[in-house]
Amino acid sequence: MNASLAVLVVEDDFLIRTCLMEFLQDSGIAVREAENCAEATEAVRSEPVLHALVADLTLPDGDGMAITHLARDKWPDLPVIYISGHGALRRDETSGDPARDRFISKPYTLASILEAIEDMTGSSTS
Repeated sequence: MNASLAVLVVEDDFLIRTCLMEFLQDSGIAVREAENCAEATEAVRSEPVLHALVADLTLPDGDGMAITHLARDKWPDLPVIYISGHGALRRDETSGDPARDRFISKPYTLASILEAIEDMTGSSTS
């Protein structure tokens, strides 16, 4: 397990966020959660390090893309996994580099998020 891997999960749906957080924690990842942009902004500002960001694109007070820009001001090479239940995934607003940006549509498997985190960070939690 890699307890030194820190991930921020930004998801407004309580059940989705809780299930994903518990799965990642059970996989040995340190997880910080946020249910909206305000909480995510505070998390980005207060965290000393993040290894990956999992961000819902549609949030009640903004979107995950804004959180990505804020986080990348602090960590320019931060891997980001965008999750969305809506069709328009705004790929044109990203780097286009799969090592930095991935899109995973809802519904997704928890394992697919873990696999993307491991692949993008070069870490293995197993």
